[in-house]
Amino acid sequence: MEGGMALQEIYYITEMVVGVAVIISIVFVAIELRQNTYVVRKSMADRREQRVSWLFETLCTNNDFREFHRRIDTDWDQFDEAEKYRAHCLGIRSISSMLNELVAYFEGQISQTEFQGLKWNMQNAKKRPNFDSAYQVLKNSYPPEVQCFWENLETSDDISGFQKSFTGN
Repeated sequence: MEGGMALQEIYYITEMVVGVAVIISIVFVAIELRQNTYVVRKSMADRREQRVSWLFETLCTNNDFREFHRRIDTDWDQFDEAEKYRAHCLGIRSISSMLNELVAYFEGQISQTEFQGLKWNMQNAKKRPNFDSAYQVLKNSYPPEVQCFWENLETSDDISGFQKSFTGN
C-alpha cells in the first residue's frame, strides 16, 4: 500500500508540474504575440516614414521631380504618355504601401491612432490623378473590404491647399 501511495503522490506532483508548465507556455506565447504585434506595427510605421521621407527629400533636392510632382495636380490633362507613365509608377509606389497598411488595419495589426495618419495620407493621395490609375491596376490584388474603403473614401483639401499657397493658385 505504501508503494501505491507514493506512486499516486508522484502522479499528482507530475500533474501539477505539467499544469504549471502549460501555464508558463501560455504566458510565453502571449508575450511573443505581443512582441510580434509590436514588431509588425513598428515595421509598417518605419516603411511609412521611409516612403514619406523619400518623397519629401526628393522634392527638396530634385528640381525636376519637384516640378513634375506639382504638375501632376495642375497639368495632368497636358501630360504626354511618358509623363503619365512616370506619374502612374509613382502612384503605384505610394498607394501599394498604403493599401498594405489598410489590410493590416482590417486584420487588427495597427492601432486606431496609426490608422488616423494612414487615412489622412490616403485622403490626400486619392484626389491625385496618378493614384486613380495606380489603384485601377492594383485593386484586384486586395480584399473587397480594402477596395470598398478606398472607393468610398472622401478626399481632403489639406495638402492641395498647402501646395496652392506656394504656387499662388
